[in-house]
Amino acid sequence: MQLISHYFVTDFAPWKAAFDADAESRSQAGLTVLQIWRDADSTEHAFVLCEVNDRARAEDWTKRTDALSSDDGGTVTRASHFFIETA
Repeated sequence: MQLISHYFVTDFAPWKAAFDADAESRSQAGLTVLQIWRDADSTEHAFVLCEVNDRARAEDWTKRTDALSSDDGGTVTRASHFFIETA
């Protein structure tokens, strides 16, 4: 199972720095980052694909009020998360 997340961000570069700094909590949530994309035409959208090793922990991670780090600099304005499977 994978998790695909769409982050609405104020600017990609500061968001990416905060996301990278949160690697330990993602690992503890059973998530492994497979791919990160940015919108080719805007710095306000980021997309992340993760492998999910523990859905319950991953769901808890997505529900955190600050699903990046305690100091994301206010870069995330909204996020959507979808658990997906190969069909």
